[in-house]
Amino acid sequence: MRRAGKGHGKIVGLAAVNDDEAATDAFFHDFACNMGTKVGGYPYEIEHGAGRHDVVFQVGSEEKAGWMWGDNGIGYFFRAPDGQWRWDCQFY
Repeated sequence: MRRAGKGHGKIVGLAAVNDDEAATDAFFHDFACNMGTKVGGYPYEIEHGAGRHDVVFQVGSEEKAGWMWGDNGIGYFFRAPDGQWRWDCQFY
């Protein structure tokens, strides 16, 4: 996760959240994720495992984007630290 700070992003580890079931539940239920097209931030996951750590942008099934992923799904586009791009999609 990146956090803004005086023009520089900082990596924030979420291991403590992942290790605590109550914190994990609060994280997924209390933080809203946009299911439409967007760059950066947390991906909206229809199924868990979209790959939060390297997602660059997501494209939702919406008229504005002119795209439909299966049954109102979302496409995720990732860039690995070595520069390789990959994509995945999830749908209802």
